[in-house]
Amino acid sequence: MDYEQFYTAAQLCAKELKDKIDSQSRAVKKLQKCLADGDVGTLPKLFNTLREASQEREEALIRLEALAEGFDGQEYMANGDFAAQMLEYCRLLEVDVHGSYPTYEMFPCRVTINPETQDVSVDRKRMSCLRPSKLVSDIKKELDKLAKASFNAPAFAKELSAAYDIAIIKASRKKALAADASLYLSDLYEFLTPMRRHKKEYTKHNFAYDLARLYAVNDLTLDDGRKMRFDTVRDAKKAIRILDQNGSEQYITTVKFYKDL
Repeated sequence: MDYEQFYTAAQLCAKELKDKIDSQSRAVKKLQKCLADGDVGTLPKLFNTLREASQEREEALIRLEALAEGFDGQEYMANGDFAAQMLEYCRLLEVDVHGSYPTYEMFPCRVTINPETQDVSVDRKRMSCLRPSKLVSDIKKELDKLAKASFNAPAFAKELSAAYDIAIIKASRKKALAADASLYLSDLYEFLTPMRRHKKEYTKHNFAYDLARLYAVNDLTLDDGRKMRFDTVRDAKKAIRILDQNGSEQYITTVKFYKDL
């Protein structure tokens, strides 16, 4: 199954439907003018035009309805065709995609295909979209907006270091930790978003995107003189996947804030 093939056929029916409706609309306007002018002799011709357009409109509607009924959206999503075409459009539009059916990551968006409900979840938003090209195009636009948005690296680093300091204090109650110990970034997210509503406003994907932009900054020093260092490793359970400034994927796990000796 291919939505674009269905779309092409359906568009022809939709265009014919519109043309017949427009024809009816023009005939009705002429009919009203004839009535206003007293031109009764022209009315029979307009009546015939309206009947023919109405019949042809109904035929186009029946064909369009048959096409729509013949397109099984649930099967389209469940059999893998939707996903395969979505991945192809990601390639064409140069959208980084990672994962496997039914859940994919188009960094930093999480995309889930839902055959049962015939919709797609993009992060927390559910979209009724059976057209892969439209879905990927919309996501591409959002990713481009994110890329162009301003980013204050020192301010984000300061917020991250504050969460880091709180995490060090809390962890030290059970086991003594050095002030510059390496901590999991996934744990720091919890300190940055202590309430559920905070997590809705600032998702883990938002966090990963900000981390990627911070990761791209070299030799950043905080106001208190500390520097930061990320550790990267593949396939660790707590690793956060990001794309670096070269578009290459990295798996960052921990961060430490330290002062040079």
